[in-house]
Amino acid sequence: MKKVAVLVQNLHNGGAERMAANLSLELAKYYKVYMIVFDGRDAIYPYGGELIDLKVPPLAEGSAIERVKNTLRRVRRLRYLKKKLGIDCTISHMEGANLVNILSRIRDKVYCVYHSMPSMCESGSGLNKLLHRFLAGHCERYLTVSRLAEADMAESFGVDARKLSCIYNFCDLKKIHEWKERELPAEAEAFYTAHPKVLVSMGRLTHMKAQDRLIRMLKELREKEKGLGLLILGGGEERPALLQLAEELDISGHLYLPGEMEDPFPYLKHADVFALPSDYEGLPMVLIEAAACALPVVSADIPSGPREILAPDTDIRKRTEEIEYAKYGILVPSCAAEPRRGPLSEREKLFSGAIGNLLEDPALYRRYRDSSEECAERFSADHIIFEWRELIEKGV
Repeated sequence: MKKVAVLVQNLHNGGAERMAANLSLELAKYYKVYMIVFDGRDAIYPYGGELIDLKVPPLAEGSAIERVKNTLRRVRRLRYLKKKLGIDCTISHMEGANLVNILSRIRDKVYCVYHSMPSMCESGSGLNKLLHRFLAGHCERYLTVSRLAEADMAESFGVDARKLSCIYNFCDLKKIHEWKERELPAEAEAFYTAHPKVLVSMGRLTHMKAQDRLIRMLKELREKEKGLGLLILGGGEERPALLQLAEELDISGHLYLPGEMEDPFPYLKHADVFALPSDYEGLPMVLIEAAACALPVVSADIPSGPREILAPDTDIRKRTEEIEYAKYGILVPSCAAEPRRGPLSEREKLFSGAIGNLLEDPALYRRYRDSSEECAERFSADHIIFEWRELIEKGV
């Protein structure tokens, strides 16, 4: 039985970490798996195999030299583990882990996963190009989680296309269907009782996720939907600012931020519409998880991911300038360049209008609710884990 290590920063921080944990769960059905993290504190995501904490968390502060030393500590500890355990294959997620994976290589096959849209979150500077070319040149396969990100990595950063592949992230649909039937906490029950209709979003509370736009939209949407509430699942540094904005708009009682959680699916099941306002993504699994809970979605048509999930038969480079009623959900123009304060911009009004259309049109709502299972099934673990096993078995 092959020994496979899955390497990631931690098991609580965001989508990439959750996907690494999901991968370990599926691979543990076929291999001896080690789930290796730099910082094992506050782990909330279920994982497969044996958990190993390297106990080298990121530095809150420190000079460049101290940060380099911290990285080298990770490399030494991981190299020791690879040798001691006889690791055959190491799959790392995100840039920091990818670099440590390559520098600690002994005889193991190395696979590096990049979880975002390169040109949206990094400059195309010479240094960034060198880093990505170095990573791709020293691993068996440099993997992206969307086809557009794969193309962008080659075109914007000059990475050899022969070293690139796209493997979509996946959902454990069986687990979601089971977990969504769990009872809600009393506080959540009270929020749903007070709000006959609930708009929900999910993701780390950061600036690029743009949850503040939804709070401003809520103010307008409640003019027609008096019983509408907004639920945002996740934790992060923007939480105080989001609460402050809701207070300024006098809608604090209609915003609920329950924080990070292992099991968000009962919350999704009881909501009415899912919204993704992010400025950019890699492959937003939250759209797939919403579909798995039969929840219609409205998403900004951003690079990358939403179009590949909701409109798979269209050109991945297309960007809509109007409300687009796609196969599996509604796409609206990106608001990334719009101001984040004051009255809603025209693009934000389109986004808000699409949400309102779903809430007000029963036939449209049923259309997307009924197609949600088909959408989610394309990203099931059973379909996608085959691609990972093929990589591991062939060692390419």
